[in-house]
Amino acid sequence: MHARVTTIQMDAGRIDDAVSQLEAEDIPRWKEIDGFKGFTLLVDRQSGKVIGTSFWESKETMDASEEAISPSRERAAETGGASAPPAVERYEVAVDTMA
Repeated sequence: MHARVTTIQMDAGRIDDAVSQLEAEDIPRWKEIDGFKGFTLLVDRQSGKVIGTSFWESKETMDASEEAISPSRERAAETGGASAPPAVERYEVAVDTMA
């Protein structure tokens, strides 16, 4: 399994708007993408730091999803009043106890 980690520094007062948009518009579309395994969102409501991690069946399906996922990142940053562009990192998942 592989994971794409996106970090966004948002306006703390706009986190709920970004979360609502994510749940209503983006996650339902992601569920239709080949290889999508799940998503976890961590938020620090004091600092406005948001970390989203999407999980993918393989590196190939993660890479293939990039074009479909990229607009969601940009939309989240805009809705959340981000102070900088999203930072994106990609990893192989070595241990997963949530399955």
